[in-house]
Amino acid sequence: MNLGSKTILIVEDEQFFLDTIKDKLKEEGFNTVEAKDGKEGLNAALNTHPDLILLDIVLPEMDGLAVLRELRKDQWGKDAKVIFLTNYPFEEKVGEALNLGVTEYIIKANWKMSDIVGKVKEKLELFGKAYV
Repeated sequence: MNLGSKTILIVEDEQFFLDTIKDKLKEEGFNTVEAKDGKEGLNAALNTHPDLILLDIVLPEMDGLAVLRELRKDQWGKDAKVIFLTNYPFEEKVGEALNLGVTEYIIKANWKMSDIVGKVKEKLELFGKAYV
């Protein structure tokens, strides 16, 4: 599988984290699209149809849960793979995210970048397959 054909949308307002995860994903051969607020992220998702979305919860303009709610209303977006990347460990947010069909919920502070990339590959079912 050609990782260059896989596009990851990163919706993150923290510039350092955005740059770090973008660089790591590109290093691994993924295409990336970036957005710095929820509205921009929702528009990018609906316009580019990425293979997976890394979505922060706390965002300007529109929070990640609102983005996910709107995304799930769209024909393409109802099945989009979304991993929440956040430092927001509150249970009510986790529950709502799971009810909206989030693929994974990761607390950023508890994970290394390499682990996050591994989780992206896992969710895209790339483990155990030859990369071209």
